[in-house]
Amino acid sequence: MTRSVRVLRRAQLDLVEIQAYVARDRPEAAETLIEGLVSRLRSLERLSDRGAVPRDSRLRRAGYRYLSHSDYLIFYKTLARQVRVYRVLHGAQQYAHLL
Repeated sequence: MTRSVRVLRRAQLDLVEIQAYVARDRPEAAETLIEGLVSRLRSLERLSDRGAVPRDSRLRRAGYRYLSHSDYLIFYKTLARQVRVYRVLHGAQQYAHLL
């Protein structure tokens, strides 16, 4: 089943912040990273159930899944006709309280 992917405002801001941070030292790497993250986001249209289920029980009960790309985690929920992307965070962050 194909679902639309909706990247919520906070996740959009995460992508902007990631690009700005990486671009400070490596502009080309920042563009490549963002392209990779966006590609992973688009892949959720057809393969929304492939993401891992978080270990954190609160996030699991809330229905979150995540995909990884490079050092980043894309947190999302699959709904009937849509995938909603909530955050894109560095994997080293303490992220449970950010969702």
